[in-house]
Amino acid sequence: MSTSADIQKPDKYSELVDAWGSFEKKTFDNWIIDVSECYFRSGIGIKIASQLLSIQPAELQAALNLASLDEDELALLATLNPPKTTWFTLAASSPDEIRQALDALKSAKEGASPFSVVAKAIREIKGPTSMERIASLSSEAFGHAARKAAAFNLLNEKHIKALKGWESRVRTGHTLTPPQISYAEGLLRELAEQGAIVRKSPDGDEALCDEILNALGVS
Repeated sequence: MSTSADIQKPDKYSELVDAWGSFEKKTFDNWIIDVSECYFRSGIGIKIASQLLSIQPAELQAALNLASLDEDELALLATLNPPKTTWFTLAASSPDEIRQALDALKSAKEGASPFSVVAKAIREIKGPTSMERIASLSSEAFGHAARKAAAFNLLNEKHIKALKGWESRVRTGHTLTPPQISYAEGLLRELAEQGAIVRKSPDGDEALCDEILNALGVS
């Protein structure tokens, strides 16, 4: 038998569904905050909640990420209601980056990808990512890293061979694949952390060491 307390208890699942469905009725910042609060009150995980809302889990996660922004930053977003494809990127952005991204969206050509527009605008402030900087290293940098690894007895034969392979690949005008870039970043970072590649190198290779360290974002 139901008690009066049971009857008065709010349906937390329905509350989340109602919050998500109220997008057109609220300002973007208030909508984000309401969805976040209702989601956490519901006590269910992303997967079940997204099924309940008939959306992709990534869409709900992006909204929750936005809820972590400051009120002022959310208020900025409310001036435009940014497309869903930009939510993850904007949630990880600073106020200045958000302003630049919104300005870029407002002036974007019809049919332009909102995600690409936002990514390009933010990159203009942040500069290239570490992955992009690694991808732009000269062939000499990869070859030098291989020689330093051997001289300092760091990295195994497989890793050194990979560095030499990238030296040849870049020299012949080819680019590294994303997995290769990630692999290269890990090897170069290890060489830097182990002291093989340093600023003001005493080995007469300061320029190449600086090129590698700059790509890694190491001061």
